[in-house]
Amino acid sequence: MPLDLPRLDLRGFVSPVQPLHRLSEELGVEVWAKRDDLGSVGLAGNKVRKLEVELARARELGATHLVTEGSRHSNATRAAAAAAAALGMRCTLVLCHDEPKEPVGNLLLDALFGADLRLVGDISWVELAQRTSDVVAELEADGEHVYRLPIGSATGRGATSFARAYRELDEQMAAEGASFSTIVHASSAGSTHAGLVLGRAIKGADTRILGVVVAENVYDDVPGRYLQLAREAAALVAPTIEIGADALEITEQYLGEGYGKPADGVYEAIDLMARLEGIVVDPVYTGKAAAALIDQARRQTLRGPVVFWHTGGYHAMFDPAYTSVVWGNVPRLRQLEL
Repeated sequence: MPLDLPRLDLRGFVSPVQPLHRLSEELGVEVWAKRDDLGSVGLAGNKVRKLEVELARARELGATHLVTEGSRHSNATRAAAAAAAALGMRCTLVLCHDEPKEPVGNLLLDALFGADLRLVGDISWVELAQRTSDVVAELEADGEHVYRLPIGSATGRGATSFARAYRELDEQMAAEGASFSTIVHASSAGSTHAGLVLGRAIKGADTRILGVVVAENVYDDVPGRYLQLAREAAALVAPTIEIGADALEITEQYLGEGYGKPADGVYEAIDLMARLEGIVVDPVYTGKAAAALIDQARRQTLRGPVVFWHTGGYHAMFDPAYTSVVWGNVPRLRQLEL
């Protein structure tokens, strides 16, 4: 069954899959990593797959100005700004949460890529969406041809890219002479999870796909919105496939105090991934998914082989708000004298 919608190539290569031998030995379960964190500096991360199909559509429609929204820590907005720069589009980002005294982490990159930054303060996701709609109306009134992407680039069209990504992973693992029983990934706006679930359904596989929720209250009905995204994606590329609510498995068990805030196991996950495998996960997104993998492996509730889908986001490690906290919570760092 064909999975491809028109798309651009913003990555330049297929992200590798690799065995994590030392982490596997530590946890007693076979673990692999799908390295969507690798790529050009601006375009690494899972959001790029979605942008490849979304911006192909934007070009078809003749759009010249990309508008999207998120937190100032957002990987999605950073990737959108970089993609817009590469394609010669204008880009406006509407960003919430605390405003730093100086641009750092993803916010620094947003600015470096030439995006117009609209910092709107610490407001809810719902309020952020409304503010972004207002910005779109303002730009269109000024004659701009806008293509609007919702938070996390979470659309049915974007989700199709992860149905394709499931097939990509399946082919890569087969080429390695390996198989996988479980995928663990960080999840916020939902289209990554929706797409992987659709890809599994198209394949007819029984893979467990665990979406580890890292942001609270993105939608009024999170499971309902995830299901809607999966069904919208299916309508575009696999209309004979039916996705039921029971196909989704998402957990807020590792959310901790909320988006961008502490959660049990995150600092150990950051430590283990770096010390054992030389892989960086961050405290906002992938660290929480890695914490879930480690916890469930130790409790023997994780069926192997497991693929940790690294969705990117190491940039937050260079935000002073997180650098000092990581330093203070990883024991071997805390003991260093500088």
